Amino acid sequence: MINGLTRGGPQTKPPTLHVVQPHYASQSSFCTYYFLGSKKIVNLSSECVKLFRMATITKSDELRLYNRSRILTCLRVNGSQSRTNIGLYTGLSGATVTQVTADLINDGVIKQVSPVPTAPVATSITNRRGRPQVILKLNKKAATAAVLTLLLNQIEVNIYDYAGNQLHRINKRIVSSSLTSAKLKKQLIETLDAALAADNHFKSSLKHIELVCQGTVTSDNSGLLWSPITKVRDIDFGAILQAHYGICATVSNDCNMIATALHRERQTPSNNANSLHSASGTDNANANFATILLSYGIGLGFFHQGSILAGSHSSGTEFGHMLYEADGALCRCGRRGCIEAYASDYAIWRKAKGLANDSLPEDIIPQAEFENLIAIAHQQDGPERAAFTAAGAAIGQGLTNLFAIFDPFPTVLIGTSAIAFDLLEPSMVKNLRHYGTGDSSSYVSVYKNASESDLIRTGASLQALSFIDKEVFSFGDRTTTALKPTIS
Repeated sequence: MINGLTRGGPQTKPPTLHVVQPHYASQSSFCTYYFLGSKKIVNLSSECVKLFRMATITKSDELRLYNRSRILTCLRVNGSQSRTNIGLYTGLSGATVTQVTADLINDGVIKQVSPVPTAPVATSITNRRGRPQVILKLNKKAATAAVLTLLLNQIEVNIYDYAGNQLHRINKRIVSSSLTSAKLKKQLIETLDAALAADNHFKSSLKHIELVCQGTVTSDNSGLLWSPITKVRDIDFGAILQAHYGICATVSNDCNMIATALHRERQTPSNNANSLHSASGTDNANANFATILLSYGIGLGFFHQGSILAGSHSSGTEFGHMLYEADGALCRCGRRGCIEAYASDYAIWRKAKGLANDSLPEDIIPQAEFENLIAIAHQQDGPERAAFTAAGAAIGQGLTNLFAIFDPFPTVLIGTSAIAFDLLEPSMVKNLRHYGTGDSSSYVSVYKNASESDLIRTGASLQALSFIDKEVFSFGDRTTTALKPTIS
């Protein structure tokens, strides 16, 4: 049957195709197949047979590549493991794990280390006899990844090895609001070049560049659409960096990188009382989870069913620019009434100082001055405390609207304003209690283990290295000489 037709007319019921011994005619290249249910003979050209075989091979290759990706992801998330544990984590058979890991070792992507005791994956088998198992781990020399971070008046570059260790870091001060597209491009490349020049291995083994921006990026992570820190709009940074360095480059939103870092932490149980935990009691990797950055701007990183949620053409999830009050306070985006115009540090400072709602936002609020506002708000009732109360109400209203669409989910606050959570909490909880099915305030917590800058770096490095796992080494990259497998 070809496209529903056979030699001899259409069939009312598609029969099962069974291939019998091919018969090659003397005058043409035909293979004969029989439909055992109908006895109808179908002659397929040799080209069709080639396509059939290619499809079979393609499926086999896709499975092999997928298995490489699964094993690399397993080692990335769980650290060094034995082949037995890899099989238990991934569900792959022992034979498959052995074959795929042998290929990865041969390619220099992973390496064997001396057998040492390792905590087994929880199974019904608690004791294992025989010699100690060989441990496999990611080969840190297999690749490097560069993370470029474009924030307010600053460019930062961090270089990581394939195992996720930070190798080098530099910062460059800029005046981001005054840079043209050409000058911004030049500054980014010059800063990255300076970082790569620190060691010859950095550039020779570079496999991916991750650019992190404050603002809205494209949904395919190729460029920057809009940012409050620069006048540059609609610039394809991914293509620019790829053309210059000859490797793939992606562009991500800073809040999504914070969410990526904390989502990974949620998958790692900890006894630390300050570590991240799910307020709802569920730590499933596919559960909804979000982080909200309360800083100079207000941003949301949202994991929906295990993946970062993005819009149809942009990174979306602009929580800070959801409408809170029509024709309200002026936001730095140029519109009025955004949540950010009430809850960001510049908005809190503006209200605490008694300035008009339509006053232009300050470019930057010094950390010491903002901490002084917090201290005064704790000491006495006045405009400072009222400013934090207004901020909490705006955040609570935004979360209420979000929870009404997706149902309540664990949400973590982080950033400058989050350190004053006790000042924000009463008004935020008051608005969260307006949620239709009850009080959803128990889903909101504060993260104090690390600054937003640290989390952005961590999330971006995870994303860059995951890209290498899935898009470079899963396909058996051999653009550089493979490192010989070693046992150390």
